[in-house]
Amino acid sequence: MKFQQHLNSQLVRYMELVPGTQAFIDARTPGSHLKDNFCIIGAGVAESSRQHVHIQETSGFNIGAAGQPPGIKNSLHSHTTAELFIVFKGNFRFYWGNDGQHDAVLSAGDIISIPTNLFRGFEVVGRDYGFMYSVLGGDDSGGGVTWHPNVIRESQGHGLYLCKDKSLVDIQSGDVKPDEGQLMPILTDDEMATFDDYTAEQMRPYIVKASEYQSTNSDFTAVDCEQYALTGGPESEYDFQVKSKDDVSIHAFSLKNGSTLPAYLRQEKQVLINFSGDTLVSLKKGTERGEILLTTGDVFNVPFGVEISLRNLRGDSFVYQILGSDVPTKPVIQQ
Repeated sequence: MKFQQHLNSQLVRYMELVPGTQAFIDARTPGSHLKDNFCIIGAGVAESSRQHVHIQETSGFNIGAAGQPPGIKNSLHSHTTAELFIVFKGNFRFYWGNDGQHDAVLSAGDIISIPTNLFRGFEVVGRDYGFMYSVLGGDDSGGGVTWHPNVIRESQGHGLYLCKDKSLVDIQSGDVKPDEGQLMPILTDDEMATFDDYTAEQMRPYIVKASEYQSTNSDFTAVDCEQYALTGGPESEYDFQVKSKDDVSIHAFSLKNGSTLPAYLRQEKQVLINFSGDTLVSLKKGTERGEILLTTGDVFNVPFGVEISLRNLRGDSFVYQILGSDVPTKPVIQQ
């Protein structure tokens, strides 16, 4: 495959995202039945074999998205791997705890890194359809989700059964109803007591709001460009605003007035999410060269070991950079 063709295959346009509406066991539960689940890079934690995955191959983390109208919930569940969210549009109320008793409302540009071993869910509040990107740690996150007992019980009443192998059986779509011994066991009260609880105050350090973004010492000498270190490990040489050990980190660049980030190489796997504006990504590997134009909402899976540079083309552009380490090294600037 030619270099440019390979680059094109790693681009997922926002306007071309294909949703799954039956990705999880709560897909028919009233109040949770109008969700769109998107698997952009990797299958994430989607339980349905019918879920569309845009780019199958991952390199240490998965990128997905959730979209839903006002009042629709994503039910209580927990993860054993990192789960971070970047709100793209709308207002999301995140709730957590064994009874979902704590909450916080996040809006466009706000980021949350939710600790593992904690039940969490979210719903859209306000009048507008909500959409947010998710980052899941690990190449295979399929075994990393645990559902609240009430969610499993309700789902079975609507023809959806979760098996021990994490597969989703949909008897309304023609699947055979599983035997009792095949079903995922429901957590006991003693098992539920092993999950963590965070007050709203304790959760606050895991949230960074768009209004709180603080520019950091830039890795680049670029005019009209701000760099942000948003989430990452506390031992990193970057002073991340949210310090959490997630095996991934989130950075961002605000590019203004045609500004350019010079060509660089990263030792970590990276994915770009173009939050706003038009951003031209120029790429080079040996003698091969290519370009990708990112418009609002697009996701680009940067091939590993490829030299890239970013240039703003229209309006102010804002780009998130997801790296496959929470203690990333500094980029190597190319001459």
